[in-house]
Amino acid sequence: MTDRPGFSFLVCPDPEMLKRHLERLMASSGGGFARQVFWGDADDFDVAYWQALATVSLFAQPKAVVLRRAEGLLSDFWEKLSRPLAGFNQHVWPVICLEGQHDPKKGPSLPRGLSERPYWKVGQKKGWVWISPGLTEENMMPTLRDWANAHRLNFGKGVLQELVRLLPRDMTACARELEKLELAAHDGVIGQDTLGLLSEEAELDIFGFLKALEEGRDAAGVWRTVFGHQLSSDDGFLFQFLAILTREARTMWQLLHEDPECRVHPYVKKLKTPMASRLGTAGLARLFDLAMDAESSVKSGIKSPDQAMEMLVADLHLLFARVRSRS
Repeated sequence: MTDRPGFSFLVCPDPEMLKRHLERLMASSGGGFARQVFWGDADDFDVAYWQALATVSLFAQPKAVVLRRAEGLLSDFWEKLSRPLAGFNQHVWPVICLEGQHDPKKGPSLPRGLSERPYWKVGQKKGWVWISPGLTEENMMPTLRDWANAHRLNFGKGVLQELVRLLPRDMTACARELEKLELAAHDGVIGQDTLGLLSEEAELDIFGFLKALEEGRDAAGVWRTVFGHQLSSDDGFLFQFLAILTREARTMWQLLHEDPECRVHPYVKKLKTPMASRLGTAGLARLFDLAMDAESSVKSGIKSPDQAMEMLVADLHLLFARVRSRS
């Protein structure tokens, strides 16, 4: 096993980009790490998390103790973290993930007091802190070039610029679109003719599913048409779907309340605003509640991800049935 960080802070609002960076980090450190994942927004993570950091066996496989969604934790947590991060533990690699929104001008919003902690300053000095804004207009082009080089592909004239404009600013959805282009490439070149394979607006995928529910159509059939296959992730399909659902609900909330910070294509605005109006404030708030209920039911062990997904879809059916009845 090669040298690895004493601890790592991964700061990024895109869960898939964060996951991929962690995988690269673990591979570059020699691999062979068991992985224990905890969730900072789960009610009961605290005791088990500290035990995982403290428990060491001379014969155990080295482990990465990963804490997801830690951005909402309070100052007493960051104070308590000082002790396990004070020295290098060859058996335990603490990885703390901060997944809050990244302001284009101010950067990431860090928990209060974290930037003043000695371990944070040490981590920055040693390069153990990774900060990324997620996919943005600025980094989309180099990201696509890296992807093309890794797959031994080239872009036809003007294609790279079109992809920067068309692809979603979400790594999971973006990767799904790039898979289509890779399969359709001719002699290793992605040409203009392949751009028609992309979703007209990738962010409309979830909207197509919600639209099917609103219209009372076969949601399962639309699901297969829209998504093609379940998203693959260590977190499972449910958590990725919840992230997409809450993002969609947030967009419609902004459209409903005419939020000037909501910058979407005029076509998207025209398409989504009527649904936002029909759902209204109460319906959109219900979308957030359903997403939170599904997530907490899995993290608390009450339901499996598949059970939570089934219940979520059933509840979404009921919500849109009430919307139809009022129309």
